Amino acid sequence: MRKLILAAALMALTAALATAKSGAPGDLHLPGLQPVKITVTISDDLLHRADNLPEKFRDRGQARSRNDGWSGNGYYGLRDLNALKDDVAEELSEDFAKANITVSDTAAYELRVTLVDAKPTRPTFKQMSKQPGLSFQSLGNGGATFEAQIIDASGNVVSRSEYDWYETRFGDNIGSSTWSDARRAIKRFSRVTAKSLAQ
Repeated sequence: MRKLILAAALMALTAALATAKSGAPGDLHLPGLQPVKITVTISDDLLHRADNLPEKFRDRGQARSRNDGWSGNGYYGLRDLNALKDDVAEELSEDFAKANITVSDTAAYELRVTLVDAKPTRPTFKQMSKQPGLSFQSLGNGGATFEAQIIDASGNVVSRSEYDWYETRFGDNIGSSTWSDARRAIKRFSRVTAKSLAQ
């Protein structure tokens, strides 16, 4: 019985530490309402997938061949990923302005956002060029994952958070464009981040 109680306590402590380490979207904060610099990057894994399938076979979904990017979570195209990165920066700047958060390249605090993962709603041009039989009519559930950190002038991480959103209902994305679900995830992430930093 005592071992069972200790095991349960250890599991609860591990879960609490994992939550504290990763942080929920509302955990991101600035000391006071300081100006902030926004930096957006793309994760190494996602950059690799711009021109390749994922390195890990288990992340390749239902890919049947080396060119199967649509089912295999890859061959997104660097141009598409850079456009998503720019969308994140633009959306954050707009939402910060609405929340009266000053954005400045010379700010002492930096909001460093990493676009960890993104999934398209329809095939990208690169995916269609790799798979001639693929059509823009193909449809799937997309979305995106983000990590964010507030970093002070000394390079210390003040707070951090993680956020993801993926469409779960297939019928809700009929008529969508290539990155509709990912852009919806960007908007949601941006609103949550602005609200958290404005508190």
